[in-house]
Amino acid sequence: MKYFSKVVKPISTVLAVVLLLVSISYQPASAAMIGTEKLLQAEPHQSPRDYLRQLLAREEIKNALVIRGIDPLEAELRIQSLTDEEIRLITARIDELAAGSGVEIFSLIIIGVIIATVLLFKFTNITNVFP
Repeated sequence: MKYFSKVVKPISTVLAVVLLLVSISYQPASAAMIGTEKLLQAEPHQSPRDYLRQLLAREEIKNALVIRGIDPLEAELRIQSLTDEEIRLITARIDELAAGSGVEIFSLIIIGVIIATVLLFKFTNITNVFP
């Protein structure tokens, strides 16, 4: 028992000091609501004109313009010549466009593949789809 207390006493003293040091440096986290004004001030606003320039800088947009016969440099010059009201209307219209266009065609293709698979299974007797 003496040996046990001889070994445990220094270890417990060291652990007590370490726990005391850890608890002193502990600071509780605080959470609060952030107001809209503060958030808007923290983020730099991007002007609609810069937004359109950023869109034109994307490679897929440049490729789409070239496919349609429009020079990307000419499109950039046209954006520079637009008034602020025209730019605002264009960016508002871009945000209204459907992001998932072409979904109807994709769903029709999937339905066609399912029907073809069912008919293939039915007429080849691979499985008994319609008992």
